[in-house]
Amino acid sequence: MQRSPDIEQLVAAWFDAASRGDASIVDAHVSRAEGVRLIGSDPAELFQGGGAVLEFLRGEVESAGGAATFTPADTEAFSEGTVGWATTHVTITMPDGRHVSPRWSSVFHLEDGVWRFVQTHASIGVPNEEIGWVYSPE
Repeated sequence: MQRSPDIEQLVAAWFDAASRGDASIVDAHVSRAEGVRLIGSDPAELFQGGGAVLEFLRGEVESAGGAATFTPADTEAFSEGTVGWATTHVTITMPDGRHVSPRWSSVFHLEDGVWRFVQTHASIGVPNEEIGWVYSPE
């Protein structure tokens, strides 16, 4: 396993394109494979198959352009052969200054020399105590 500057650059380009509403990055970097999965921060955001994920992300990027700014931080990416993965903390800032900072991760597959998303997940951290999950080791 090695650090992947190419995937780190792709993550930065992805969020830059989202800030501008440029969905061409979605078309270029989402795999069309049936095994592609997306889990978003909203409970209803669960998509299966490259076509469904592509359609959802294209709509998200197009509607976000100019309405939100996406700023990734602490991005790390790694690869091993034709598989890569990345994590980042992205801050999404609305025009009125409100913001949210979900955790984001993705798995990539190298297809025809291009890194493409095959799985992505975004979540908003909530302390375990707030949801009643208290772990006590015995």
